[in-house]
Amino acid sequence: MKSFFAELKRRKVHRVAIAYAVAAWLLIQIATQVFPFFEIPNWAVRLIVLVLVLGFPIALTLSWIFDLTPQGIRRTEESDRSLAALPVGPAAIRNIPEKSIAVLPFENLSDDKENEYFAAGVHNDILSNLAKVADLKVISRTSVQQFKSGTRNLREIGLALGVAHVLEGTARRAGNRIRVNAQLIDARSDAQLWGETFDREITDLFALQSELAQRISQELRANLSAREKTNLQTHPTRDILAYELFLRARELFHWAGSGYSYDKGADALRLIDEAIKRDPQFALAYGLASRLHSELFWFGYDKSASRLEKAKAAADAALELQPDLGEAHLARAFYYYYGFRQYDVAQKHVTAAVRAIPNDADVLNTAGAIARRDGRWNAAVNTLEQARDRDPRNLSVLWSLFESYLALHEYTKADGTVNDALSVSPSADFFVLARSAIALFRDGDTAPLRSALRKIPRSFDPGGATSTIGLRLSLMERDVEEADRVLAACTHEKLDDNGLSGVAGALDGYTVPKSWYAGLIAQARGNESSARAAFEQAKRAVRDDLVQSPNDAKTLAMLALIHAAVGEKNEALGAATRAGELLPIAKDSFDGPILATTLAAVSAKLGEKDSAIQQLESLVGIPNGPTPGTLRVEPEWDSLRDDPRFKKLAECVA
Repeated sequence: MKSFFAELKRRKVHRVAIAYAVAAWLLIQIATQVFPFFEIPNWAVRLIVLVLVLGFPIALTLSWIFDLTPQGIRRTEESDRSLAALPVGPAAIRNIPEKSIAVLPFENLSDDKENEYFAAGVHNDILSNLAKVADLKVISRTSVQQFKSGTRNLREIGLALGVAHVLEGTARRAGNRIRVNAQLIDARSDAQLWGETFDREITDLFALQSELAQRISQELRANLSAREKTNLQTHPTRDILAYELFLRARELFHWAGSGYSYDKGADALRLIDEAIKRDPQFALAYGLASRLHSELFWFGYDKSASRLEKAKAAADAALELQPDLGEAHLARAFYYYYGFRQYDVAQKHVTAAVRAIPNDADVLNTAGAIARRDGRWNAAVNTLEQARDRDPRNLSVLWSLFESYLALHEYTKADGTVNDALSVSPSADFFVLARSAIALFRDGDTAPLRSALRKIPRSFDPGGATSTIGLRLSLMERDVEEADRVLAACTHEKLDDNGLSGVAGALDGYTVPKSWYAGLIAQARGNESSARAAFEQAKRAVRDDLVQSPNDAKTLAMLALIHAAVGEKNEALGAATRAGELLPIAKDSFDGPILATTLAAVSAKLGEKDSAIQQLESLVGIPNGPTPGTLRVEPEWDSLRDDPRFKKLAECVA
């Protein structure tokens, strides 16, 4: 009987019964009071009462069978299956911590829909404050944001996110007044534990949000350190408009597995600069500005020293304003990580960031990324799994996990991570490609990736990364006509590489000149004069890049590939040696093996077979190194295919 009542509650039958009873009572009252005035016969009143009575069990039956979801009216079982399909990660197989919470996006009740950013700001600041409490498990923003609209089944959401409690709320702004309603709910029983409505002046917004975070912490019996109590009283800015600009910039900044572009970064910087102009004391905004500058440098959009100087200046400003700000330390970590590959210094700052905001998945994701660069692969995976626990629907975290499992040749786990991501966002195109890329690395099978590529919209080509996959795949398949078609359709003059199409020459973080691929295609056709012209054009572009960043190992590796392609042996070996010195595996365990594989490809192209094979023998099987699968199909190794030593490497079981 107890389970029957629990099922009634789960299917929301009790809510329908109450709503129906209230509506029926109102209709009967209207009929009995109004009908006589219009001289409507009494039998009409009796008919309405009879219809309402007969309709009651029908309404209950329909509420048992159907549910209202964001996708429309669906059978309850289908709705349950949809929620059950949420990628819950490791949280589903563990006991959910008692002191755990997901803060769902607040509903905007303002008449002016432009105040949507106001409601988002209320939600974000409460979430940010709670993330500072080490004694709590708090789900990060990306995962909860996906429950912004539609019917919320809190029990299922709690299970999917691995939390015992859920906070819901609404926000209304009218002139200079705000009204915020919040209620804390036990997701396991759907019981309200606490609820309150706050009416304040708009100038009290951030104080209100700090108060809310403290009340929630008290309700969950979280132990707060003196530092955490102080942090809860610290407000990001007093300027509401500056905060809204910050929120919009951050929304553009998050990559989230759908593709990053220079335009997004530039637009985000414009917004954040406006926010800083409005409030020069806005430390959080300086931290985001620093992150944006560092990313534009790392991903190859701007390799100038001035870009790094801007990243440092913004991070310094954030730390000067708030020395303990976790986001400021995170920005400084990225400055050393992206700008100089100084992972030891970056580690110190990311450790400070974890101490300040222990529940922030972005911080944990960064800590995992630094650990794998430093060769601490087990620590990297463990930290990234912690990030997934805090943000199970965050595509950026899932991408980092996928990359790590692929690098470790743990293909089953890589595939499972991709499936989790696609259950969150079936249209995340890079994940669609990632699932099929596994067969390339494991088996040397290009067909799945080729098939997946055909399903991707041709308009989706952020930074030329999709074109890179198409070009490299065509060259592996010796399909010159297809390579020509891809190159002609590509609108980018420089192409990024996201690491899904092999290892040799995969220079993620360096944008490769389009003319390089034109040279490879012409060379594959046997047209040496056209190939040389294209390679010379590529050489000029790479040398221009070296003027800006003379000690960038990937730029030097690209130059070595071009020299090798035109038979300039001494120049190729010189550039390759310098690149290897700048970025050895001992310095970077993630990019180092990729660079070393590229340098082995330079040796192979120059006819240095013994050197190339010796290099490959030390690389095959190590994390992020070449795999037997990639060796079988990458054209860079064609000159080695008859050598028994190479055959042995390519025939190894994955």
